[in-house]
Amino acid sequence: MVSLKLEDLTIGYDKPVVSDIDLELRSPALVQVMGPNGAGKTTLLKTIIGVLKPLKGKIFVNNDDITGDPEKAGRYISYVPQIATYILGNVFPITVREFIEFEAKVYARRTRSRVDVDKVVDEILEIVEIPKELWSKGIDKLSGGQRQRLLIARALIADAPIIAMDEPLSAVDVEGKALLSNTLGKLKERNRIVIITCHDPELLINYTDYIMLIGNNTYVFGKPDEVLQPHILAKFYRSSFIEFEKHIHICDFHL
Repeated sequence: MVSLKLEDLTIGYDKPVVSDIDLELRSPALVQVMGPNGAGKTTLLKTIIGVLKPLKGKIFVNNDDITGDPEKAGRYISYVPQIATYILGNVFPITVREFIEFEAKVYARRTRSRVDVDKVVDEILEIVEIPKELWSKGIDKLSGGQRQRLLIARALIADAPIIAMDEPLSAVDVEGKALLSNTLGKLKERNRIVIITCHDPELLINYTDYIMLIGNNTYVFGKPDEVLQPHILAKFYRSSFIEFEKHIHICDFHL
């Protein structure tokens, strides 16, 4: 089991974006982080992985203080950036398998671990459900959803107990979102904590243990049925959400 604790945490740059966060997660768990545009979702992830230092507070993994230390945080957490910020194929004209094989060899050399790279690569590509007929294809031939799976595969190489993903469903078509949601939901099965920023809670709702709703320098954290209440959503999204036959739809330009 792994635990992630945010203690009296205030995140932001020159001024606070979200203040006084106090919560603790224990694996296995999948957490959706929601909020209006500019609410601080990406800022929260970057603070958790140590890229940004919090304005106040501490972050612990298994009682190990990782606050503002990306090297230490990297021992526990793998990060999947937004696909829009990670150019694949144009910069690296290599195949799907070559990309993951290269990353696996770099990880093995950096950690001085003896691993069967071929076996690891095959297992990871199967976990993220990239069809075998695509393994020998160039990355530039992949769809948005397939490229997203490739970034997830890259994050799985370290077999980290915590995975943080920034809007993994944002650049995926409707059919791809349904398929990818199933893959994301399975990631917690190996006793992991999975943190995903998103705009549409319904896609992952069947796999979600907790929802963190942030905005206006505050947050609400709890189980989905506790947080996804009209009176709570109204405080963060105002009129930018619709409840239709017990389904929540966020009216956001990302959708």
